[in-house]
Amino acid sequence: MSIDLKKTIRQLRKGNQLAGFQLYQNFSQATYNSILRLIPQEDIARDLLQDSFIQAFEKIDSLENELAFGGWLKRIAINKALAHLRQDLRPFISLEEVPDFESEDEELEMPDLPFSQINAAIMQLPAGCRLIFQLYYLEEYSHAEIANELNTSLSNSKTQLRYAKSLLQNHLKSAYENR
Repeated sequence: MSIDLKKTIRQLRKGNQLAGFQLYQNFSQATYNSILRLIPQEDIARDLLQDSFIQAFEKIDSLENELAFGGWLKRIAINKALAHLRQDLRPFISLEEVPDFESEDEELEMPDLPFSQINAAIMQLPAGCRLIFQLYYLEEYSHAEIANELNTSLSNSKTQLRYAKSLLQNHLKSAYENR
């Protein structure tokens, strides 16, 4: 279902509840998927999705560019997911606990495996480096944004990402060779 985004948001601003429902139908699945990548518990992800839409609808007047609604909503949702994780997540692996691994900042190479197998490998990463991996590669946050959002250092963000890439590449290489 394709909607006229500017018109729909103008109607929402005037109190039209059907416009809100149309926005929800158009953006809920993608937003839910973004949350679910960070918090793989469906019940919590659904709650955060609802909270994200409520906040977006309450603050819709602050949205300057109606065409940016999707990105704006996604940012709200990710911020809600990160706030939830800050309350709930065990501390990151300390830098001292990260084993020695190649520290070159090389590009991530993904073998030709089904998405489900790659996603399963990502979900097996330790929580801290998995979160940074997802924010960097899937949500396209910069290291500075990650460090700021997670209240950690820039170097910790980079180190955790390199560690996640190393673990993931080793796991996927092994899975690829055993096919």
